[in-house]
Amino acid sequence: MGICVPESALHAAWRRADGSRASLATADGRCYRVLYSGMPGGSIGPDFRDAVFESEDGSELHGDVEIHRDAADWYAHGHHTDDRYGRVIFHAVCALSRGHRRTVNSLGMNVAEIGIAPLIDGDDAARLVTQKRDDGYAESDNAADGWLDEAGDEWFAQRMASRRLDIERFGPDLALQMSIFEALGYPRNRDQFRLLAQRLPWAFLARFSHRNDLGEALESAPDSDVGRANTLLRWAAGFDARPEWCKVPRLFGEAPQWQRAGTRPSNRPEARISAAAHLVARWWRDGGPLRSTVDMVTASTRASELRAAHQIGDGFLGRGRAGEIVVNAVLPTVAAWAQIGGDGVLYRKTMHLYRQHPSLSTNSILREATRVMSKRHAPVEQLAGARRQLGAMHIYRTMLLRPRSASQINLGRRVLSS
Repeated sequence: MGICVPESALHAAWRRADGSRASLATADGRCYRVLYSGMPGGSIGPDFRDAVFESEDGSELHGDVEIHRDAADWYAHGHHTDDRYGRVIFHAVCALSRGHRRTVNSLGMNVAEIGIAPLIDGDDAARLVTQKRDDGYAESDNAADGWLDEAGDEWFAQRMASRRLDIERFGPDLALQMSIFEALGYPRNRDQFRLLAQRLPWAFLARFSHRNDLGEALESAPDSDVGRANTLLRWAAGFDARPEWCKVPRLFGEAPQWQRAGTRPSNRPEARISAAAHLVARWWRDGGPLRSTVDMVTASTRASELRAAHQIGDGFLGRGRAGEIVVNAVLPTVAAWAQIGGDGVLYRKTMHLYRQHPSLSTNSILREATRVMSKRHAPVEQLAGARRQLGAMHIYRTMLLRPRSASQINLGRRVLSS
């Protein structure tokens, strides 16, 4: 359907419709007026609960509402098998689908699909990107910039949710280690670096720190911290044999299957593993991945300082890759940890650093995103900051990778449909 509206904007428009008596049409041609938009449902279950509508014959209809950009998301998110969505009476989408299969809940009952495009079209749309945000950040006066900021925040929220799942499953140190290792690998080897972290988790690596409780090196250390870490990592990666001083006979699973074809020497897994060894040595010195990283986040007043703290000299980790690690791994994982622990100060700090992080290195996805969006009357050639860059790529991945629909998208409007 090519709907180019962040889901957060759909939620905001729906909330403002409370009591408006706005008339909305369902896929089968019936019309309903919004009397009460419902209470926000939070992160679990339907988006809005106990909404009230007036039907064409004047009767009232009560129930929950679930909002998506795309009607197919009802099934993609598993709502058709989730009993918590049994009271949903309307599946609200930006534009009604054509020929889409029925929306059915876990009881096998039909859920009406209703279009909410009228709520975000017209003059009222501008207020979606110029209003003052609750967290103290003002949106840009430029509509395209506002869209990119919203999309960038939505990307960060999704990334943070993914990191939270890792924390709850593996613990904060391994979750952060996996996330940072993933960011070290280019797309062809990201899964392999995640597996490397699982084969050599921090709980195991910590045994080889050869440091006392004060972080001071012990005389019995067989070699340097970086050298020892590199030896362990190369063994886990399948490049070298087990070191004699490591008494563990084997590690979890099989060694990763690395992709080297067409990769520049500086991006090959061996080079990235050398960079990872420097990070492991730092974690040994500073008390582990989480403690070391949270200390750096807390000490940084600007995002550029945090990026500089993750750079490693002699070509191991330059400014560009350090920025990717900070934005894609460090800040979402620390934000998720702060959210779990209810640490509002740390959470706000991570959001502040993310929103002011300098631009990242360009890539093919970003170039294509800016080309497509500019062709549709939303010029974004000059993207200031990582937040808007990631917003543009998020729009491209989630909304523009539909050739038939994308050819008709006009980003000058809040509602974009085929």
